[in-house]
Amino acid sequence: MTARQRLMTAIGLGTPDRIPVSPDMAAMFPARWSGKPFWEVLFVRDPPVWRMQLEIAKYFGFDPIISKPAFINGPDDPPRETHVIEKTAEYWRVEDRIHTKKGDLTVLTNYPRDTSPWVEHPLIADPKRDAERVLLTHTDPWAKTLDPEYGTWRDGTVGESAVVKSEIPVPAAWWLYGRRPLLVDGVLELADGEPWLVKTLDAYREWALETIEVVCRFQKPDLLMLGGSVTSMSVISPDIYRRYNLVFLERAVRIAGSHGVATAVHMCGRCSAALDMLVGAGVRMIEPLERAPGGDVTLADVRRRFGAKVCLKGNVNTFDTLSRGTPEAVYSEARKCIEEAGRTAFILASGDQVPRETSLDNLKALAAAAAE
Repeated sequence: MTARQRLMTAIGLGTPDRIPVSPDMAAMFPARWSGKPFWEVLFVRDPPVWRMQLEIAKYFGFDPIISKPAFINGPDDPPRETHVIEKTAEYWRVEDRIHTKKGDLTVLTNYPRDTSPWVEHPLIADPKRDAERVLLTHTDPWAKTLDPEYGTWRDGTVGESAVVKSEIPVPAAWWLYGRRPLLVDGVLELADGEPWLVKTLDAYREWALETIEVVCRFQKPDLLMLGGSVTSMSVISPDIYRRYNLVFLERAVRIAGSHGVATAVHMCGRCSAALDMLVGAGVRMIEPLERAPGGDVTLADVRRRFGAKVCLKGNVNTFDTLSRGTPEAVYSEARKCIEEAGRTAFILASGDQVPRETSLDNLKALAAAAAE
């Protein structure tokens, strides 16, 4: 099987030729692999993350899941200016300013040399004022233009070497991402559920669902990933998740399914209390199913609860085992994951993003556990 066939067989609740291995290579390890400062990869995009992900997968024998922006802004999108306002040998500070009809939105991001970027000034600083402005950036998804080079990239550059995904946040995650680094304030706002916020999230939900229709119809990804990590049960309660996200999930799954697109949810951290909602909504794959102490699941328990109704992706301990452990420890834990989850509807992976300092020998051990 090709990497794409192997992954899609597992996601389709089948049994591939071997266990797919797809550790989360979101940003940190790809930036290290490039040998360049993080700002070059994650801001300048030279090289782009997807290219590093493909190189890493080829080197280790992984089965990657990757993404690339597919749409060009439409004519009604508000003007946007991005400037590097400070450069040092250790970091870049970048200002992103969006001009809306109700005033500007500004995000200030720090890109360090050797670690992931972090937000200094959030997109949503004053929630009542900025919520209206952010909604003005959600322009008609039908007016977007598909990048003419996307098809060549998808069919030629990627081909059968990876699964191509498209990503969109669930409503509560969209709000919390906009509030970073004021995450605690954002959680309290969700808990309070004042009418202005409910109206804002309802508007986002309808725009996001329309966007999913456009993406599934014209981009046709293999997988629609519904995130994100800030709405795990380590951050919010099951009641908050149900209030803002469940209807969205159910409708998103139906829309994607009508176009033959599989759906997945990314929820790192604690997720056990949300699994009934996710599986009940019809989500096809759940990642990364973190084990304790960062998470609260075991693959054996999830299999007992849901059988092969859902594809499981995870659950090697990212920090204690993959990053700080020995190759022997990685191999042993990965083999236990396979024993608990079985060969059907399972993808062996890290319990969240692979840290930049992870040794090559540990990643080779991860691949070897599935290959053998």
